[in-house]
Amino acid sequence: MSTVLVTVRPDVTQETGCPRGVHIRFPMGNPIGEPHKPNQQRRILLSVLELMQQLREPGPLIELPYRWRRMKAV
Repeated sequence: MSTVLVTVRPDVTQETGCPRGVHIRFPMGNPIGEPHKPNQQRRILLSVLELMQQLREPGPLIELPYRWRRMKAV
């Protein structure tokens, strides 16, 4: 069974050696989307599932294009 790790900390994920990872630029505790936004969460989960089917070999850590709208620019 294939697995994929959804992470908000790509630096830590790369050190663990997980076979497949998806990085999303969201705050800790919210790797699948903003609260009360089921459409956004559904899109993210579908993206993760599509990537899981495409990634046949272990190793890649892919960044998804989603951004947390409530985060302030630093």
